[in-house]
Amino acid sequence: MRLFFIFLTLLFATPLAAQVRLVDAGIICPRPTDGALVDAPGTESGFIRQIEAGLTFDLPDRTVPTLDQLGFGFRTELKPGASETDVTVVVTHPPMGDRGVEREEWRDTIVPGTTNMNLFTFELEYEKVPGPWTFSIEIDGTPVVTVPFEVTETENQGRVERACFQFLS
Repeated sequence: MRLFFIFLTLLFATPLAAQVRLVDAGIICPRPTDGALVDAPGTESGFIRQIEAGLTFDLPDRTVPTLDQLGFGFRTELKPGASETDVTVVVTHPPMGDRGVEREEWRDTIVPGTTNMNLFTFELEYEKVPGPWTFSIEIDGTPVVTVPFEVTETENQGRVERACFQFLS
């Protein structure tokens, strides 16, 4: 009987992970961040900022220097045949802010036929925390997509500056 329950658990858990896939991940060059603020009590600031549709990653890198207004994150989508799915977006990082927050999360819905981009943008000095960062999509508390990043003070800064500011010189 125990094996039957284990089998049922595996049978019903597998489709969750099979519903969502990683499209791409990387860095977005500094840009104005003027999207609407949305309540997100599971975050350090208590809100997230909506981002404009159609953004693309400027670099596929996962080593992120702490530059003002630099964004990084990932884009996901539902696999063919999957229905609209409620997810939790999770970002983990070294302790940040006065409370030493290490995990930030918010609810989202992924809709068939669309992609879902989630970013972190360095808007404030205290957010520039070097170390390992991870972006994940969770369904019912189970990670189904996970993308690691390494935030550094200067590593990869030259490459990012060349890609982002090449037209300014």
